[in-house]
Amino acid sequence: MNVQSDTRRNMDKRQQILEATADLIAEQGLHSCPMAMVAKHACCGAGTIYRYFETKEELVQQLFLHLTEVMASHCMNGYDESAGVKLRFYSFWGNFYRYMLEKPRDRALMEQLSASPAISELQREEALKPMNKALTMLLTDGKQQQLIKNLPDAVLTTMTFGSLTMMAKKLQLSPQMFPQAVQPDDLLNLCWDAIKA
Repeated sequence: MNVQSDTRRNMDKRQQILEATADLIAEQGLHSCPMAMVAKHACCGAGTIYRYFETKEELVQQLFLHLTEVMASHCMNGYDESAGVKLRFYSFWGNFYRYMLEKPRDRALMEQLSASPAISELQREEALKPMNKALTMLLTDGKQQQLIKNLPDAVLTTMTFGSLTMMAKKLQLSPQMFPQAVQPDDLLNLCWDAIKA
């Protein structure tokens, strides 16, 4: 038995199913992992999955919720809402980038689940609410202090989110593109320069 299977057996059964689903979706895509395959990967029977999740759609929705909770926890680690705008920007987005870089499975998973019709716009908004609240406050303060461009929040957030996510993806999938080490602070400086007033 491999170490991954051994670790999974020691998890709470629901968590075990979520982790197995996460692995499979990240590796093979959402449409290529039927419940029977999830059950096998989770070391349980298919019937066990239906005790925790009524449908595959519910399983995917709960996985997305779990993933966003973990991501929010990383983004908000050490985040001080009373700190200056630039410091908060570097703290939040630095945490986000390190998480995306260190957790390639979660990055791939977030990319797939964010585009999945199984996740409604309302569910997306609810799941991302803790992070969006911090970002809205950060951007509002930045605009009021004339430190950040007076553009819609969605534009400013997409600019940073997209850049850092794509950079993490390229470093994971095509590291040969970057013969010199890419410093996180250099990327954060570029993102800050893109949105600062």
